[in-house]
Amino acid sequence: MDLLLSPPGFWQPELSIGVQAAIRGCYGVLLLLTLALVAPQAKRFLLSERWGGYGQDLPSVNIVQNPICMPLIFAAWVTSAVCLICGQYTAAAAALNLIFSRYFFVAMRWKGCLRGFGAPGFMTYWLAMVVFLIEFTTHYAQDQRPLAVLVGQVDFAFIMLSAGVYKLTAGYAQNNGMEYGMVNPQWGYWWKFFQKMPPQSPLFQFLNFNAWFQEILAAVLMLIPETRFLGGMIILLSFVFIATQIRLGVLCEVVITCCFLFFHPGSAGERFLNWATTFIPGAHFPTEQTVLLATAQPVQFSSPVVGTLMMAYLVILPLAHAGLFYNFYSKKPLPQLLQVALEKYTNFFGIIIWRVFSADHTNFFPQIYQVEKSGSGKTHISRYGWQGGLRFNNVGESIALTCLFTTLKYYASNQDLFNERLLRYARTLPCREDCVLVFEYNSIKKESGCFSPQVVAKYIVDTRTNSVEEILLDKDFSVHATSPNSPVAEGIRPGSYVRLGSS
Repeated sequence: MDLLLSPPGFWQPELSIGVQAAIRGCYGVLLLLTLALVAPQAKRFLLSERWGGYGQDLPSVNIVQNPICMPLIFAAWVTSAVCLICGQYTAAAAALNLIFSRYFFVAMRWKGCLRGFGAPGFMTYWLAMVVFLIEFTTHYAQDQRPLAVLVGQVDFAFIMLSAGVYKLTAGYAQNNGMEYGMVNPQWGYWWKFFQKMPPQSPLFQFLNFNAWFQEILAAVLMLIPETRFLGGMIILLSFVFIATQIRLGVLCEVVITCCFLFFHPGSAGERFLNWATTFIPGAHFPTEQTVLLATAQPVQFSSPVVGTLMMAYLVILPLAHAGLFYNFYSKKPLPQLLQVALEKYTNFFGIIIWRVFSADHTNFFPQIYQVEKSGSGKTHISRYGWQGGLRFNNVGESIALTCLFTTLKYYASNQDLFNERLLRYARTLPCREDCVLVFEYNSIKKESGCFSPQVVAKYIVDTRTNSVEEILLDKDFSVHATSPNSPVAEGIRPGSYVRLGSS
């Protein structure tokens, strides 16, 4: 039973040095791949608006995201990924990567069109934090290493629990969720095939049920010591399937790597990783004794201090999630001091309600055209997938466009915010002087036997006059309405789940 059931005991989870090396190495490879995908888009993704990028033109952004710092940061980031892969200077490399990940994937979430690279950025940052904690404690506070592993396991379980509960309450239980991503050309690999299927297909009903049920079940299993491995495997296998259906960059692979945290010594997962490394020249699972000798440091940090900080995070974690859920579902704030503390704490550590792939994000897609002002010519810009080249095949571009138009739903009364974001994005697109940019809002509607995308609104953008014209083509459709069953209400500001007008 050791193959499937973890040893009992909540506070001392076991993680072999070999699995730790696999997590670190796989994460390094995925980080390097992420940076390789970012490289052709670096001008937009890593610079501020002042130099043609997606970041806001703010002093705090410009001092980092400028043409001088950008290549230096990118080179250092690549170096940290290589060190993690090679197992050299791992604590320092993990710390450097954590700094960069926290800045671009968390701090920039509300300061740029890219929205911190969305869910792929969020999980890349989260695993960066876990890798750092485990590598740091291995080198400098070895008696706290089990607590570092526990922090990672519990935190991941709460992420999945949050995601599962949200899906349950956001329409998945009513068969209103997964199918939109699969039929959406912006996200799905096989959208042409799935668009021809009836919306009430048993396949979609099965996938929607499993999407929320598996995440909740897995989260519960991951919090029970003996069933940790089983919970991790449920998430791992589900994301293996998602990787074959949805264009998400390396998000699925990062989540799969996160699941290695639950591979206890002697488990089927650890044995598989050990077997898999035999096919990589020069790779091997290091022994505990080898690593302890290699990581013995003359300077040891105060273990009680390190342990106290991690324990404090662990204790506050469920309270933070409870506070976010209270804001979101009751649509009310906590008492002022508690609310301020909650938002500062969760925004600093990047703790969120993981709302990835809800219908609000996937039941529409924008198309962009360059149109001559005379009306005689029209060029399609946003060809999604490989036919769109490097830009519109990149998941970051889909995230930027989707989050741009969800502003209409999540901040319905703030049209100026949408117009400002739309203009900022439009300035990064090629457009001749005799042309304007037209953004078509395509709503995916469920017909009796298929899915039917329909253009319901157009936004004509002229970056030379800084003007945005909205043309509504379907009077029965509102671009400001959330999807049926969605619990989302307009927020008071980005970074808060408190409802506008609540007190």
